[in-house]
Amino acid sequence: MKEYIAAVVFGILLGFIVQRSRYCMTGAIRDYILFGVTRNLKITLMVLAIITFFYTLFLTYGIFNPTLVPAGWFTFVGGVIFGIGMALGGGCVTSTFYRIGEGQWNYLVSAIFMLVGIIAGSALFNIAPYAFFYEGYTFMGYDYGLVWLNDLLGVSPIVVGVVQAAIFALAYYKIARSEA
Repeated sequence: MKEYIAAVVFGILLGFIVQRSRYCMTGAIRDYILFGVTRNLKITLMVLAIITFFYTLFLTYGIFNPTLVPAGWFTFVGGVIFGIGMALGGGCVTSTFYRIGEGQWNYLVSAIFMLVGIIAGSALFNIAPYAFFYEGYTFMGYDYGLVWLNDLLGVSPIVVGVVQAAIFALAYYKIARSEA
């Protein structure tokens, strides 16, 4: 029960922060490409740097053991469909929900279709085993292409994480410096 209360409190706080900041990952990329506005893009880059570092730190020290899932052509197709849907819907999942909370009920249609897609994708994933997508497929000796970049490079996950986080931080710095 404590976990549920903590999740609700965290969700309310996060929702409040996201709504007040008007944060949207889709909007961050859209605003930068179309209008040259970097406010949300800089937030996204910093969040990615921090999350990448801690994810690989936790992975390195065995704090959690994530489940690997296959990725391939269907991941690309799903990403394109998701991106088109979010662009047509006017924002990302986060902004859709805070806009519903603001009373913009037209975003309820986007939320309904997101939920339908999530449920359909989950059902298909549970019905169709990896072999459905990758019968006999291996990538560099890994079945179904389930490979970690650090395994390919022969280094600890934190090494890859630090490099990736540094790239995100450098991109942030470059954008922030170009605005000064």
